[in-house]
Amino acid sequence: MNPDPEHISLLILICTSIFVLAWGLDALTHAKIANQDITDRELHTHRILILSSGLLQAVLLLFYWFDYEVLPFFVALLFTRTVHEVIDEVKFHSERCTFQETCIHFVMWISILSQIGFLFYWGFFFHYQGLFELPSFHFIWGALLVSLMAIVSWKEWFLAS
Repeated sequence: MNPDPEHISLLILICTSIFVLAWGLDALTHAKIANQDITDRELHTHRILILSSGLLQAVLLLFYWFDYEVLPFFVALLFTRTVHEVIDEVKFHSERCTFQETCIHFVMWISILSQIGFLFYWGFFFHYQGLFELPSFHFIWGALLVSLMAIVSWKEWFLAS
C-alpha cells in the first residue's frame, strides 16, 4: 500500500520544523558559550555532524531516482552521523549541559531521526510517488526549512571563527 503523499509530506515537514526550532535554540546556547566552553574537538565533532547530516539529506533525495545504488551511502552516513551525535552528547555535553539544553537535544534527535525515517520510507520504497502533486505550500514550507537549516549550519560551522 502506497503512503498518502500529503500525509507523509506533512509528517516530514512537521518533524523538520520541530528540529529546526530546537536546533535554532541549541545554536543560540552555543553562541553564548562559544568562546568559553566549546573546544576545538567539540567544534570538529559538530562539523562532522553538519557535514554528514547534509550529505545524508542529499542521499535521501537520490532515492527519487535510485534505491539499492545509494543505500550503502545512506547507511554509512546515518551511522557516521549517529556515532558523532553520541560522541557529542557523551563526551562534550553530559557534564556541561543544563536539563533544559539536554531536553532541547532530546527533541532535536527524536525529530530529525523521525524525519529521516519518514524520508527513507517514502523515498526508498516508493521513490517519492505523488511528490509533484502536493499543494504548493508544501514546497514553500520545505524551501523555508532548507534555508533555515542552511543558515543554522553556516553559523554553527563558523561558531568559533
